[in-house]
Amino acid sequence: MNPLFLILSLFIPFQVSAVEPTLTSAPKQEVLDLVTKKVKEMLNQESTTVSTGPKSFIGTISQKSDSQLTINYQNQDKIILVDTDTVVINAKKTKIKFSDLKSGQSILALGYLDAQNQLTAKRVIVTDLKTIENNNQVVVGTIVDISKSSPVFVLIPIKNKNTQYQITTDTKTDVVDQNGQDVKLSSLTAGQKIITIIKPDIKLKQTFYTTKIIVQSKTSTSAPTPAN
Repeated sequence: MNPLFLILSLFIPFQVSAVEPTLTSAPKQEVLDLVTKKVKEMLNQESTTVSTGPKSFIGTISQKSDSQLTINYQNQDKIILVDTDTVVINAKKTKIKFSDLKSGQSILALGYLDAQNQLTAKRVIVTDLKTIENNNQVVVGTIVDISKSSPVFVLIPIKNKNTQYQITTDTKTDVVDQNGQDVKLSSLTAGQKIITIIKPDIKLKQTFYTTKIIVQSKTSTSAPTPAN
């Protein structure tokens, strides 16, 4: 049923009469204004319940409370919300407490963005902003194919499964698990969910180079066969 018709039916009662029917007068302006207000409230309520999905923010901590951070990057403030599931990792790849974070530190926060543009962080990583600024983007996705003959794998991002990234690695690629512990690059397999920082590879067209990989999940039992 049309929402506007439903709301109108609540404010405009039906009239039953035994006399000869006549044309009904148009609703009064105040009724129309009330209907318009109710429709806007419904639309606003729907928009605030929808998350825009995985996202990452970088910046320097300017304010800190028990449950959130305010970070600043390029003169813009972002709100980072934390909860009991948020994992915090320092620059030495060691898991630390949220209370250990201090104003002035630079961080990379990864999580889910809500309609108020606030990020509920799943991971907060203390980092050097220069290493992030030189890269184009942070991608959350699933490895779907790994080459046996070259340091290349294919990643499909969670937020756009119609897109594929061909990603190269080398000995400088930093690979850790979700607790900050080192992981061997050779142990990556198809089916794993990862967070990776990538930038265009200057040596190969339509290929990205990754400086950091955070392994999020174990291998899927239905992983595709690796490429030759």
